[in-house]
Amino acid sequence: MRRPSAIVAVLLAAGSVAPSARAQPVGEQDVVVDVPPGDEYADTDPSPQSDFSPALDPYGAWVDDPTYGMVWAPSPDQVGAGFQPYDTAGSWNYVDGDYVWVSEHAWGWICFHYGRWVLSAGRWVWIPGRRYAGAWVSWRVSDDGSGYVGWSPMAPTWCWTGGTVVALSFAPPEPWVFSPSHDLLLPGTSSHIVSGGAASAIAPHTRTFVPAQPSVAAGPVSPSSPHGPPPATVGIDVARLTLPALGAQELRARQLARPSTALALGARPPARHVFRATRLEIAPRGLTGDSRGTVRAKR
Repeated sequence: MRRPSAIVAVLLAAGSVAPSARAQPVGEQDVVVDVPPGDEYADTDPSPQSDFSPALDPYGAWVDDPTYGMVWAPSPDQVGAGFQPYDTAGSWNYVDGDYVWVSEHAWGWICFHYGRWVLSAGRWVWIPGRRYAGAWVSWRVSDDGSGYVGWSPMAPTWCWTGGTVVALSFAPPEPWVFSPSHDLLLPGTSSHIVSGGAASAIAPHTRTFVPAQPSVAAGPVSPSSPHGPPPATVGIDVARLTLPALGAQELRARQLARPSTALALGARPPARHVFRATRLEIAPRGLTGDSRGTVRAKR
């Protein structure tokens, strides 16, 4: 049986308008994806809705989005009108050599470490996924000495249709925000970021951060394994900062990342599942700031 090597990689830029989409058959039969090798889950594993629903249901609703299929939408009274993922109600921490987004929302330990966020029909929705990351974001760094670090929700490479995963051949770029590098690991990220039109002015003077590779033979870094710029390269001395220890919810999120530690918490084991060969094409958008049209300048 033919097996896809990977879901198609996504071109990452920035934008702020809900995407349009259309399905494109590629002349293949649906295929069954085997259980991932090793102690891991795949983003396309069908378990996240059953594993995460008990923790998410009190704070939002599962809805059938016309573009992305089954998604979770936080209640407006949970996030407010200015919500943007990895921006409002949270802060960056630096743990075990990478950045971790620590959300103030009771459900944030799931939705900022698993799955992806997309702006659809004017609101942010969460596409369930089962692979852990400290934060599913893309990063930008200054190339002109201005000292800014930027990030954007990493667009998904899949959606859910009828309980099966469908590959996205192109995904919508998401809006960028920027922080002065020396403020990046301070509490209350939303109080010291630059967004909206001001972010659009900064973006042309930055470049996409690409993690260093161990060797040429190792091949390109997978877009499904995001890593931010090492603090020292952007002028941050982590040794001089007093960073908080991860709380119980963040530690639980990490436990759920691997079957060997997740099953004892009631999670499902990795499963064989159907991967639909039809690919969903979503139109690109231009480089802009955040979706709210607001500007919060450097303090």
